[in-house]
Amino acid sequence: MRKYGFLVAAACMVLVVACHKNESRPGGQTGQLVGNYNFVYLTTKIDASESVSYLGQTASVVLIGGYKTQQNTGTVVFTADSAIGNGIGYSYDTTAMAIKTIPGSPKDTTYEQLSDTVPATSSSSKYTIIGTDSIYFPGGVIGAGSALAGSPIPVAPPTGGHFSFVGDTLIITTVINTSYPDNSLGVPATVNASVNATIKLLKQ
Repeated sequence: MRKYGFLVAAACMVLVVACHKNESRPGGQTGQLVGNYNFVYLTTKIDASESVSYLGQTASVVLIGGYKTQQNTGTVVFTADSAIGNGIGYSYDTTAMAIKTIPGSPKDTTYEQLSDTVPATSSSSKYTIIGTDSIYFPGGVIGAGSALAGSPIPVAPPTGGHFSFVGDTLIITTVINTSYPDNSLGVPATVNASVNATIKLLKQ
């Protein structure tokens, strides 16, 4: 599971979207989000698993982690149909639990330190509001940017989520499900991952 560092970085880039040519679709009242916001922080919960079969035996690894971003910078501008991220950057420092299962051996639980700094990144995406509290990003809410430089993970499926306001704070939640190939000691494998993300933005 050597690519989990990339997965963590991928999970960070909510709303900093790299796709610029997506078409919006008819939806709800887009005007309710229009405005300028400061990026407050992002929280994530990550669950990922990988199984490898070799000589009739199956070994697996499950990774469970999550974090709240620190040293947050940047702004997001919502127009009537686009979300524009300007200079979004942050750091994270967390510990993830890895549970390894090997046939004939007891489960082995270890803890891995995951930390990094995501440099300021700017990009934009179309969006659509559906109903009263659902939001849809045709290009996916994970931005490529510098956080994913060299990453083998596919990160641009259409993605939806929900939003709400608490005073002047806009809260957007989304669930990102992705799969990507890995290679464990020369044996092909697939990592399946689910990322629950919540982003908070403060209206200026």
